[in-house]
Amino acid sequence: LGDGLGNIVVLHGSQTGNAEAIAGRIHSEIVEAGGNASLLAMKEYEKMDVSLERLVIAVVSTTGQGDPPESASKFYRYLKTRSHPKTLLAAWSFAVLALGDTNYDMFCKPGKVLDKRLEELGAKRWVTGASGAKGE
Repeated sequence: LGDGLGNIVVLHGSQTGNAEAIAGRIHSEIVEAGGNASLLAMKEYEKMDVSLERLVIAVVSTTGQGDPPESASKFYRYLKTRSHPKTLLAAWSFAVLALGDTNYDMFCKPGKVLDKRLEELGAKRWVTGASGAKGE
């Protein structure tokens, strides 16, 4: 963690508390390892300075028919703004942990949408996860 990452932002979008709990554990692990980290609900994204962040880890659950949780909807609307420059998040490295149930057709859709949009806005994928893995 001493490789110049600076403050690591751990975001969560949670409906039932699972994503929040996992994000809390990730945040704790970073801090216990000597890193500097912030833990924020996605609805609090305005507390971040998107131009200054270097590493963002997002944990998001899936609700309904592949929708992001209500606590993440404001952040998703912000990211979907088409007037954003393609370099808005060029300083970011990111990782997305999507939570969902494989019994549903739109399994982990909010995480997949977030991953794609962050890359479209210039962010670089820090970790590539499994896709389509059972129990992902």
